[in-house]
Amino acid sequence: MTVNRLKFHTSDFDAASRSGTGTLDIRLYGVTNLADAAHIGNSVPEQVERLSAPTSTAAFDFLSIALAVTAADSFSPRHASGENGWARTFELDVPLVSPQTWQPVRERLEKVLAFLSGDTWTLAFRAGGRGKPPTMQTRKRRSANLGGVDCVSLFSGGLDSWIGVNNLLRDKKVPVLVSHAYTGDRQYQNRLFPSLRGRAERFIANASPMRQFSGHDTTMRTRSFNFLAYAAIAADAVAQLRPNSGPVPLYVPENGFIALNAPLTPRRIGSLSTRTTHPHFLSELQDILTAVGIRAKIDNPYRHMTKGQMLREFKPDSSEMAASMRTVSCGKWKRKGVQCGHCVPCIIRRSAFFAAGIKDVTQYGRTLRDAINDDNVHLKDDVMSMVAAAQTTTKATLHKRALSSGPLPWNTQERQGWFDVHEQGLYEVGQYLRSESIMS
Repeated sequence: MTVNRLKFHTSDFDAASRSGTGTLDIRLYGVTNLADAAHIGNSVPEQVERLSAPTSTAAFDFLSIALAVTAADSFSPRHASGENGWARTFELDVPLVSPQTWQPVRERLEKVLAFLSGDTWTLAFRAGGRGKPPTMQTRKRRSANLGGVDCVSLFSGGLDSWIGVNNLLRDKKVPVLVSHAYTGDRQYQNRLFPSLRGRAERFIANASPMRQFSGHDTTMRTRSFNFLAYAAIAADAVAQLRPNSGPVPLYVPENGFIALNAPLTPRRIGSLSTRTTHPHFLSELQDILTAVGIRAKIDNPYRHMTKGQMLREFKPDSSEMAASMRTVSCGKWKRKGVQCGHCVPCIIRRSAFFAAGIKDVTQYGRTLRDAINDDNVHLKDDVMSMVAAAQTTTKATLHKRALSSGPLPWNTQERQGWFDVHEQGLYEVGQYLRSESIMS
């Protein structure tokens, strides 16, 4: 079994201070040019400063943990070190300002990361972490104004997050929009922001993991862990300005069908089923944040709605409809800068516009018919799997598939809501596939 050992440092290190063979040394919140070393999060403290509000030690330590996890996930390609080309084993040594705060929840963190990524995680926390950045004192560069802000929302640039933010603004909320700006993402996030009607502040950061002479893993199953750490920092900053109030709402706008992400076929259980916003992951993470004193309350208000139901309820006007076409849903968008049209998220997006009675003028790379007629089996795989799943009709099979993606809440109403959205999501996709004569 290959063990990926990573040790993190908050200051630069030279060859003499490195850990030696078998351990990758990584600088947190800085850069290093040493061969076969790495760094991550160089610009993140500056972005936290721009919140122009104090943050707690617990929240910044959480960000340090999340960046360490992102580095491990990025720098350890599954094909090179994974068991059966997939599962990896990690040992992370992370410096924190207050390791004693996180030690009681260490095992829970390891378990929630294992659920999220399908890997084995062992975390070790030591003293010596970087302290939280100071509050920005000058206005030479763009900073946030958290006065009057009452919530935080993820803002990926996808259709769901765009609808979610618009609904908050319609309800006269004043959110901080949190974006994880990977290369290319910031462009369409910035393109959408001016279309919003109301006041919203922004927090944008990029982990920027860099390692010389090494490939990066592209599955990035832990990306939502880092995304939520950014959001927790923003929520914590808002909470610090409201010392006598309760937890700050942290919205994760994601339709329930894709949040559950039940496997479409038996063979897609595991590596092809991500859990980035699964209810079990969000619930476990919430318990951890509460235990360490981070005042953020995670909420997915669309957990029991399909994407089509979200669109129908939103009822976009002509201007909003045009903006919705500029959102990005595709899982393969970064490769060519165009939404492929045939991956699972693209099929769900197409189905949602159809269900809402909105003409979809999104530019896609291929039609579904082109994909299934292509000789490349990988191009047609998602379409054919969607067809197979949409043809499933027995409730017993549907419930089994829903449960195979991970534990669901025991509360009867909540649990039934997840079963219902899974069934309704497949129905929505099936109706669209029939309209395109892809299935009978």
